[in-house]
Amino acid sequence: MAAEFELCPGRQIGGSNPCFIIAEIGQNHQGDIEIAKKMIRMAKDCGADCAKFQKSEIEHRFTKHALERPYTSPHAWGATYGAHKQHLEFSHQQYRELQRYANDIGIFFTASGMDEMAIEFLHEINVPFFKVASADTNNIPYLEKTAKKGRPMVISSGMQSMETMRSVYQTVKKHNPNFTFLQCTSAYPLPLEHVNLNLIPEFRKEFPDIPIGYSGHETGIYVSVAAVALGAKVLERHVTLDKSWKGSDHAASLEPAELAELVRAIRAVEVAMGSPIKQMLPCEASCHSKLGKSVVACKPLQKGVMLTLDMLTVKVAEPQGVRPENIFKLVGKKITVDLEKDATITDDMIKVTSPVLESNGFSEASSGVCYPSSGRSHRAALILARGGSKGIPLKNIKNLAGVPLIAWVLRAALDSEVVDSVWVSTDHDEIERVSRVWGAKVHRRSSEVSKDSSSSLETIQEFLQLRPEVDVVCHIQATSPCLHPHHIREALQMITEQGCDYVFSVVRRHQFRWEEVDKRDGKNPTPLNIDVAHRPRRQDWPGELYENGSFYFSTRKACENGLKQLDKIAYYEMPPEYSVDIDVDIDWPVAEQRVLRFGYFGREENAAVRLFLCKVSGCLTNGQIYTSASGEDLVAISARDVAGIRMLQRENIERE
Repeated sequence: MAAEFELCPGRQIGGSNPCFIIAEIGQNHQGDIEIAKKMIRMAKDCGADCAKFQKSEIEHRFTKHALERPYTSPHAWGATYGAHKQHLEFSHQQYRELQRYANDIGIFFTASGMDEMAIEFLHEINVPFFKVASADTNNIPYLEKTAKKGRPMVISSGMQSMETMRSVYQTVKKHNPNFTFLQCTSAYPLPLEHVNLNLIPEFRKEFPDIPIGYSGHETGIYVSVAAVALGAKVLERHVTLDKSWKGSDHAASLEPAELAELVRAIRAVEVAMGSPIKQMLPCEASCHSKLGKSVVACKPLQKGVMLTLDMLTVKVAEPQGVRPENIFKLVGKKITVDLEKDATITDDMIKVTSPVLESNGFSEASSGVCYPSSGRSHRAALILARGGSKGIPLKNIKNLAGVPLIAWVLRAALDSEVVDSVWVSTDHDEIERVSRVWGAKVHRRSSEVSKDSSSSLETIQEFLQLRPEVDVVCHIQATSPCLHPHHIREALQMITEQGCDYVFSVVRRHQFRWEEVDKRDGKNPTPLNIDVAHRPRRQDWPGELYENGSFYFSTRKACENGLKQLDKIAYYEMPPEYSVDIDVDIDWPVAEQRVLRFGYFGREENAAVRLFLCKVSGCLTNGQIYTSASGEDLVAISARDVAGIRMLQRENIERE
């Protein structure tokens, strides 16, 4: 999936973030600053993210002869091309005035820097990003100077070949990682047969580590909506207040009603894009309960009979039972009860007779999931990993000691040998990809439980609604990298063997607590858990238990009841060295040191060599080779290898 970065303060692009919509005012303001302000307000009211202009330092952009040539176009604002361009160009003071106006009404403001001096001015007024027009995309000296300034860049691709775009990528990437390419064809208005939307997925394949967008010059909004559906993460369209005005760009521009409709359509399509995972959704539950079909007996059947296909049929039944796709799996199995005609066949009526199934110790359920034949409940480990983390963006997949944060708990859950499935619930494509790489299944959560206001319980309840086989949910926090398999085993036993409905992790802390008071009241704070006159020594005081947020295990019934009316609750105390808080950036180095010492690195392998360095172009770990996209940086998947190499470097051990 394309990388994400902050294009404007507080506004990420790429990944699962909404498409960033740029209203290109350009020079459609007719050289009138009041019209320009009306257009900025229009862009804001229509829902665009950014209002963009075109800034030139005319004497640096054009030669003297180019400016002096006669200009007889019906769109001309002067007798010469220079006079025409001068009429449409705002001064530095006017640009600052427009920028202040945009800031006041709450819309991002920037401009295409049409020459190097224009870039210098835009940098001076602190625009959030630089727009590179198609005419400068192959201007390598310009690109290098612009990239070195460190601001994000949006680069159009009109009039360029893919080979040129590869060169542009290499040029910019050396100096600036935060940029995006826009598919663009430089014609005004653009005939549909030359739009070439198929280049959007091609760009995404060619440059997988940057977001891809679309700059459109066609009439209407349909093509631009389709571009977003194909993966465009930035969309630029020219806008105007009146298409009949003088100027070559107006005909290919959107009037206010069109721009507003385009924004509404894009936001609707983004919601409709949904998930790439095909599964029954919560909104389908009502329809399924009324119309979903099950396997039923097509004639009376006696207990102990071995089922054949002519004994079975599929109908809408009450209650629901074995799903139709599993009808052939019932053939050859015996039923354990007498059945009337049209009676639903359910899992508990079936006796396994297949030697293959019995030898593997599993029976098959209507959902198609394998259950232990002992009748043991299905235990699912579930890690919630929403893409919208505010403290540390995408912290769930940020590398901690050489391993994605979420991988530490996935490894512990997979190696615990007491859960039947390990799931990650996410709304983010890259988190989904990383989770699958590390062996987890993925529950693509709905938008209803992906909001900032959504609770963990709501997300778990949605998961359970879609996973009827699950009886126990082991909700594990991704931010618990020192979790070990034995913690999971011991806590789960409290549910499976001791009959608890709900088990949560705690840590013992030796902290003295005081009442919080308003200093303006002059009231003295009161100690809450100590006698100040007899303050205990740490070794004499057992401390207090606090939730550490590492995990919360519960039965299906407890979750479905909203964790109310719990019959038996218990806590699982984790030693403090295994408890880690990761909320802000400053927590990261502390967590890295803790995990290198107390983290779970997987099952020990009987290998004679723990660290092996040799003259190779990659780092060999776990039978795989990891290199960066450029082939220069080496990435080791084993945190122990990373730590070992660093230790050798500190000791000044030279590599051969």
